[in-house]
Amino acid sequence: MEVIGKYIEKLQTLINMPMMPPPSWIRKWQTEAEHILFLAHLAKDHDDLDQLKALDIQALQLIKTREDK
Repeated sequence: MEVIGKYIEKLQTLINMPMMPPPSWIRKWQTEAEHILFLAHLAKDHDDLDQLKALDIQALQLIKTREDK
């Protein structure tokens, strides 16, 4: 069974994790992350599993971006 949303959940956790001092790129990153979460909630409400899978991949990319910086 495939788990959908694992990275979306991790993204939610990272959004709420403070960084001290906040780096200059974090606002842009957070805006993108919040947009993905918003779209994921819409996809969930519409039972759109394909969209959720695509958003989970985008969430993974954002997580990697944050980890690389």
